[in-house]
Amino acid sequence: MRVDDLPLPIIGERFRLENRGDEMTIVRLADGAEVGRIRIEGTEGAVLVRSLCIDEPHRSYGAGSEAARLFNQACQAAKVPLVRTWAPRDLGLSVYFWIRMGYSPVPGEGPDGGIWFERRLE
Repeated sequence: MRVDDLPLPIIGERFRLENRGDEMTIVRLADGAEVGRIRIEGTEGAVLVRSLCIDEPHRSYGAGSEAARLFNQACQAAKVPLVRTWAPRDLGLSVYFWIRMGYSPVPGEGPDGGIWFERRLE
């Protein structure tokens, strides 16, 4: 699975996800500002979110949450059965974010000692 395989752009209430080659760009609808990006990697039967990053001046306004929901919708439309992501071990806010987005922790150590999360979309 690559970014090109997802039905983009996908538009939400305040943001949209656009294809920018090897990543998705998170764009604010009100003014067209690019506020962040999502990087993914395809694996057998799943998509791995390498990073979902909102640029610092645009954090705490719901862009990350809406982008995660739009990403899940795009994956469902593309018939992706499983999405995996991770949170660094020293960023508790990331752990809280992925749990709030409906992802479940997976036993075992993630990248750099972090925590793996996954969500079934079937």
